[in-house]
Amino acid sequence: MSSKERPTLGGTRIKTRKRNIAAPLDPAAFSDAVVQIYLDNAGDLELVVKSIESSDLNFSRYGDTFFEASGFVIFVPL
Repeated sequence: MSSKERPTLGGTRIKTRKRNIAAPLDPAAFSDAVVQIYLDNAGDLELVVKSIESSDLNFSRYGDTFFEASGFVIFVPL
């Protein structure tokens, strides 16, 4: 055994660390999804809120985009 090799235990597996896989940001698709929810519910704000709450949109990542899109949706009539 050379001095550079480290001793290992027999039969153990070396676990690699899981890397943080970062998904690319896509605020345009997020805002399109918010606008589509609004259009699907014909502007009824109670239905829009229920649909947004039940959706799997990532609000923690696209918070600013959500407020921009929702502000646009509220002021645009059907």
